[in-house]
Amino acid sequence: MRILYFINGFDPGGAEHGLLTLLQAGFFSGHELKILACCRGRGALADEIAAKIGEHNLILTSQSEEPSLRTFVSTFFVMLRLIREWRPDMVVLSLKQANLLGRLVAMFAPRLRCVSFEHIARYRSRRAEGVYGPVLKALSWRVDEIWADCENTLRETQAYFLPRRRRSHVVPLFRADGASSHKRDYALHTPLRLAAAGRLMARKNFDRLIEAIRMLQDRGVSASLDLYGDGPERQALSRKADELGIRDRVHFYGYVARWFELACDRDMFINLSDTEGFCIVVAEAMLAGLPIIATDVGGIRDYGKHGENMLKLTVPSAEMAVTQVLVLAGDETLRKEIGIQARHDMLEAYSQDALRVRATAVLGGGM
Repeated sequence: MRILYFINGFDPGGAEHGLLTLLQAGFFSGHELKILACCRGRGALADEIAAKIGEHNLILTSQSEEPSLRTFVSTFFVMLRLIREWRPDMVVLSLKQANLLGRLVAMFAPRLRCVSFEHIARYRSRRAEGVYGPVLKALSWRVDEIWADCENTLRETQAYFLPRRRRSHVVPLFRADGASSHKRDYALHTPLRLAAAGRLMARKNFDRLIEAIRMLQDRGVSASLDLYGDGPERQALSRKADELGIRDRVHFYGYVARWFELACDRDMFINLSDTEGFCIVVAEAMLAGLPIIATDVGGIRDYGKHGENMLKLTVPSAEMAVTQVLVLAGDETLRKEIGIQARHDMLEAYSQDALRVRATAVLGGGM
């Protein structure tokens, strides 16, 4: 089968890095694959993907980090020409902008199997948030098949599609590597060492985590926070730490590809997102054997089990996070049981073999 995979660009982390994970796991093995992107993005992710599929199979319509209207227009014609000349059997559209543009192009190729790859339950955007949902729903008649990164995403995104018969599949953007470093000692550090990871953006609520460090300090509990990731909220979060007088307790590491191996000796991992897709960072923290505290959203609802492989929060508040930190801090047996079970669950459900079995169910046996 010939597959054209269309994505916005190559910012590190999330759905973009998940594409590399699929390639590394052999998800598209036995099929011809080309990847089209509007912009290059940051870091070496595009280079890693090109090395995996061959430079001639990676098509970038712009070398800039941020796509412009002009880039989208030129990409439309590049994609249309590619479809007419290469004649793919399937186009996979990943992320909102790619879905918008790809569905428009697919209207001119009625025999092309069009797949919408959904990565988050609710469409969010700093700009035009109220536009994406209605426009993509209006164009959803052209979508033949839906992939989603978890069961929760598949359920929640049905609201963005007009009714019609479609195939649907869950395709997690995560592979559990059994050889990765993991936590072995569950004794606490002083000060308490907390970790968090992800793109530094508003819906991740890292500001509330910083507030939690201040609240712990006010309760006489010395704690620090290590943040792995980059994004538009970086400066605002730094100012927040300054305002609360805990700048020396909040450490920004930037984007680190395998951050969980660096952080596997931390005492706990916390995620306070109000919206998620699969939530790769929580899965990575579980693979590292870290005791997890997380809001019950997105894929966490599917693979997270309260009291067994994590402690769940009903709302992403600093107060609730502090309460659960104190629960874990006071019970080493619970920390160890949660950490060990979390790693076991990830290795069992998301091994490379499990992902290949899923690929066969989604794409067939290849050529």
